[in-house]
Amino acid sequence: MADKKKNNIFDSIKEIKKELFERSVWPTRQDVVNQTVVVIILLILASAFLGAADYTVTFLTRALLDGSILSSLISSKITLFLLLAVIVLFVIYFAIRYIRKNRYNR
Repeated sequence: MADKKKNNIFDSIKEIKKELFERSVWPTRQDVVNQTVVVIILLILASAFLGAADYTVTFLTRALLDGSILSSLISSKITLFLLLAVIVLFVIYFAIRYIRKNRYNR
């Protein structure tokens, strides 16, 4: 009985080894480097977006508490730039949706 259990353990280890080194497809070094670069770029973009959102919310909260929100918004170049960026992104988004809708409805 013990021999049978030992053989099962060794057979399992052999199967695991075969699965890892013969059946699995491992990515190439270049694939790993490319995917790492993509992840780092996306992390930087996400961090920049979250930083800009944090700045905007903080600015708006302070302006609301001061009571001079309109004059603060107009005088802040960063807020105007962020507002312009949001408008441009919305226009691009809806333009892409319009183009895709017209392309598939033909």
